[in-house]
Amino acid sequence: MRIVGIDLAGLDANPSGFALLERRRFTTQNLYTDEELLDRCEASRPAVVAIDAPLSLPRRGGLREADLSLIKRGFRVFPPKFGSMRSLTKRGSALAKKIREMGIKVIEVHPRTSGLLLFGTAERKKWMKKLKQLGFKFDGGGSRHEVDAALAALTGLLYLKGKVEKVGRPEEGIIIIPEKRCL
Repeated sequence: MRIVGIDLAGLDANPSGFALLERRRFTTQNLYTDEELLDRCEASRPAVVAIDAPLSLPRRGGLREADLSLIKRGFRVFPPKFGSMRSLTKRGSALAKKIREMGIKVIEVHPRTSGLLLFGTAERKKWMKKLKQLGFKFDGGGSRHEVDAALAALTGLLYLKGKVEKVGRPEEGIIIIPEKRCL
């Protein structure tokens, strides 16, 4: 089974992290354009693509119910309509639509929240260390975008295993988060 994680940048001039998880091995790289991301998704034929970006706008106001719920629990998320988040949200929803048109399931995730729930820390180096201790291997550069993409892919794996919580409402947007310390 293959799972893709994407740490999406708001603009294609900036790197987006891409991670392919297969058999406890993350293969990561930084990509830039939507075309590159779509080509890699299509070539990978994953069971799910987990994207770190808002994939929808709130029906009203600045926050979706999912965002509010995570904030109330103490997690730091940015509103989809906040400054540069607008371009990220627009890019994320358009990319998700194109991936779904390929017949691939897409979910919205938040790697920082996943790292806190799974490992009790927001520190990427500690995520990597703990994943290696759990037997995961890494091929790639290890940039922060690649690490976030790997955590997105891991959340996608947990989604497929039913070890997640769905936060929000379907009509406005769901964020998938792992069950606490479920690894």
